[in-house]
Parts: sequence; C-alpha cells; structure tokens
Amino acid sequence: MKYLVLITAANKKVEEYLKQWQNRLRSELKVLFYPHITVEPLDGATSLAVIETDQISNAVTYCKNLLNMASDVKLIPILDEKEAAEELTKFNEGKIRADTEYGEADISKLEGIGSTSKLEILPLIDWHTEDQDLKVETGVSYLVKTDDTTILFDAGLNNYDEDPSPLLQNMEKLGIHVEEIDIIFITHNHGDHVGGGKWAEKKTFSLSGRQIELEGKIAYTPIPMTYPSLRPIYSPNPMIIGEGIATTGTIPNSIYFMGYTVEQSLAINVKDKGIVLIVGCGHQTLPRLLERSSALFDEPLYGLVGGLHYPVTGGPIELFGYAPHKHLGTGKPPWEQITLDELSANIESLKKLNPKIVALSPHDSSELSLQAFRDAFPDECRKLNVGEIIVV
Repeated sequence: MKYLVLITAANKKVEEYLKQWQNRLRSELKVLFYPHITVEPLDGATSLAVIETDQISNAVTYCKNLLNMASDVKLIPILDEKEAAEELTKFNEGKIRADTEYGEADISKLEGIGSTSKLEILPLIDWHTEDQDLKVETGVSYLVKTDDTTILFDAGLNNYDEDPSPLLQNMEKLGIHVEEIDIIFITHNHGDHVGGGKWAEKKTFSLSGRQIELEGKIAYTPIPMTYPSLRPIYSPNPMIIGEGIATTGTIPNSIYFMGYTVEQSLAINVKDKGIVLIVGCGHQTLPRLLERSSALFDEPLYGLVGGLHYPVTGGPIELFGYAPHKHLGTGKPPWEQITLDELSANIESLKKLNPKIVALSPHDSSELSLQAFRDAFPDECRKLNVGEIIVV
C-alpha cells in the first residue's frame, strides 16, 4: 500500500531532515518520494513524501520520526492507476459473486433449536473497558454462556503476537479458564477475529502467540480451517450447534483489499424472550443479517450484540489523520464511505423489530454511530465493555 505523507515544517527543518533520512528508514518500508519542499502549501503542508509498505505500523513509525522536525504530519493512502484498477476488478467480481450467492441461497426455518433460560455475554476483547487492569484491542472475543454450554466467540487480534495474548491475560484476570470452554466459534477469517493476521493467512486461529492445546473442544468455522489436534466443523449453512444455539450460516460480501468474504453469527433462543444475535464485524450488513434471522426463526428478535461496522466519521483509531476503518471493511470502495443516511436507515430497520437489548461493539464503529444507537435505543442500549457481563 502506498501513502502520501503531508508534512508541516519550516523549510530549513526539512532540509536538515533530508541530510539524515538514510538513518530513519526501516527495511520493511520503501520511500518512493523523499520529503520534498512544495512550491505552494498543500492542505497547509509545506513538504510531502510518498512511502510504500504492507504494514500500516511501518507507516506510523515513519510518521513518528517525521514529527521530530515537523509540527504536523498527515497520512493519506493512495492507489496508483494499475493497482486501483486491479483491486476494483477483484472487488466488483467478489460483489457479483456475493450478491448472486445470497440471492440464490435456499434458507428455510430452522426447526428444533430449543431454548436456554440463561444467556450471559462477557466481552473478553474489544475496544472499551472501564477496568484499567484489562487489555483492549480493535478485535473481538466474547465468552458466551447458556444453560449448559460455554462458547468462546472469536479469538481477538493479538496485534503484537504476544504469548500470553491480551485475550489470555484478560481471561486470567477475570478468572476464566480455557478448560471451561466447550465450543470455539469463529465468525470470519480476519486477523482481528482469529487471533492475528498470521493465523488468518494460514486459515487457522489461535488464542495466543502460539496455538495452545484445545483437544476436546468443538470449533465451528466459516471457511474450511485447521487447528492442531482439532477437526473444526465448516459451517457455511445454518445449523443447530447446541440447545437453543445456532449459527446463522455464512452471509457473503466483497471487501475492498480483502476480496470475497463470508461471515457467520451466533443466534441464541432465550426462553420466553426470543432470538439474540451475536455478531463479529457485521460485514454481511445489518439488513441481510436481519433478513436471515427472520427466515430462520419464528421467534422475534430480542437482542443484537457485537460489531456492525459503522465507521461513519472514522473509527476507533486515527493514525496521523487516517482512520483505517472508514475506508476498509465497509463493503464499498475506499473512496466511498458508509453515510449517516445509511446508518439512520439501518437503525430504523432495527427499530421496527423492537429489540430489548442492543449493544454495539466500538471496535469497528465511530463514536457518532455509537451515539446514534444510544439515541435510538435509550432504554435498550447496553455498554459493550471488556470485563462487563451482559445478562439477557
């Protein structure tokens, strides 16, 4: 990925920097256009550079170094003509495939799901917490407990490949042991849900920087995946996986830079209440998720918990003015963003179902979106904080 770096600094400072730029390079980063003094300011910047790297963290490090001589640095992703054309072709092909498969899916009522009297959802990894002893990440992992089943829902991000991972560290602090987990449920094969990008590339998952022993556990995955000593169950179609517990089956979408993507969600039938949907990222879109739930169950929608990917004004993090979530993972090209009108329309479609519990994950949505849900569901909204149990 290429990035334009806009630098606001006195020309003399830029000249001094140019004399020592060799000492500031990282092997994983290529500088295509070294800091160059502009004839006229560009968006207030007096200098610019162009860099290329596969890891956004390398670009951030480069910008931090630039701050040694600049008053402001902005990071802007750019695509050259060939790269943009190739990615757009792949995206459009994925979109056609996803729309066709979704339209042709033969979904019928899921009979005999049963119910559970108890449902507790404990966020183990997400972006907000009020307990400073717990770790947060822009990833997801929840512990879901019903009457007789304990589910680990996704495996977090582990951005720095730690062992023990933030997930395992939080579990220890919360008194949760791997031994008590019955089922591991993976929503989709993205790094922030399978324990890191290196595991996603290998089509597997991990609870830490190494794959710990999970013998005897049952795993459900949205694509064929592997794990040492396990035989994960590939679950593209809706199916019952426990008393009162089902997977919605996968719903496809096309994600720019990531290609054709499928994601499944948990559906739990709470006795005398209805269906609670637990969602990873919401790449499948809320309208399609609600339509799938209606097609599968006679029971009403009682609650919705998790990520829905509404980075309308940015997202959980901003890197030198660049908010990655706003441009990535939306199901649109990066030059088109999810709008406030779309957010409002989706909220209205959810309001028509009169849910009693709504908890939107902050790991992939902007604060404006979180507030929009709080305004729309003032009595139903729950905070989704690491370490705080949501009891249904």
